Amino acid sequence: MDKIFFNGVEIKYKITKKPIKNVYLRVKEDHVEVSASHFVPKSFIEKFILKNAEHIIKKFENQKYYFLFGKKYLNNGIDVKELYKQKTPEIVLPFVYEYAKKMNLHPSKVSFRFNKSRWGSCSYKDSIIFNYYLAKLPVDIIEYIVVHELAHIKHKNHQKEFWSLMGEYIPDYKDRIKRLRKLEKEF
Repeated sequence: MDKIFFNGVEIKYKITKKPIKNVYLRVKEDHVEVSASHFVPKSFIEKFILKNAEHIIKKFENQKYYFLFGKKYLNNGIDVKELYKQKTPEIVLPFVYEYAKKMNLHPSKVSFRFNKSRWGSCSYKDSIIFNYYLAKLPVDIIEYIVVHELAHIKHKNHQKEFWSLMGEYIPDYKDRIKRLRKLEKEF
């Protein structure tokens, strides 16, 4: 494994050469894995790592901790994904049952998966998928996301009617969205 330094911080990296067009970077627990074409020189890869160094270092730091329901904990060998698999349905499903009844909007199916970019989604067949990573968020923001996805059963887009429905059940939804956006930057 090679290493490079950025502002005094050591970044270990491993290069995998593949028949690909772009350079890809994956931050692992204690190193970076870089995939690149056979024709990309090591000097280019090192510049690429340095260009992304702040992001890499932030990821390394975040991996030392985990968030559970909005609180930050030191990770002492906990399998965080397993923890989220257990805790997310425990907190999400009661909200789904409560608000499905209140709103009279019932999903055809509720499931969970790990997703990098969405907290939840609602299909045209009214099937809702929630992200296991919801367990990172404070409970009131999880509640907002559940109501948001249930509202998509009635309104498939984010038009005025959708937000009007959201306001009926989560009057402070705008504040919760702002807090969610701030938290997303921490993760």
